Amino acid sequence: MISIQNVSTAFGEHRAVDDVSLEIPTGSIQGIIGFSGAGKSTLLRNVNLLLRPSAGSVVVDGTDLTALSPSGLREARRGIGMVFQHFNLVHNLTAAQNVALALKFAGVDRRARQARALEI
Repeated sequence: MISIQNVSTAFGEHRAVDDVSLEIPTGSIQGIIGFSGAGKSTLLRNVNLLLRPSAGSVVVDGTDLTALSPSGLREARRGIGMVFQHFNLVHNLTAAQNVALALKFAGVDRRARQARALEI
């Protein structure tokens, strides 16, 4: 489960995300929609702390990401998958090969990578 509690993110005087709280159940697939400039990308970057919120907490599977050390955060991110609106793929690879490539970088063995890529 992902629990976002009272998250705010400010850029100087501008608050891109203002006191957002929500719970995302385990196993669900969610989308963030809204007008241009509404703070969607900022909130999404707050979920895995690609952008640290100015206030609030982000808890993923019981781990408060906002309280982790840099190395602890890197380790926690290995279990967090996200697809951004403008995602980057290696253009000369198939979709399955792109999935397998990410798993290779994560240290997953070849057979497990292939099985997971086919499953997805």
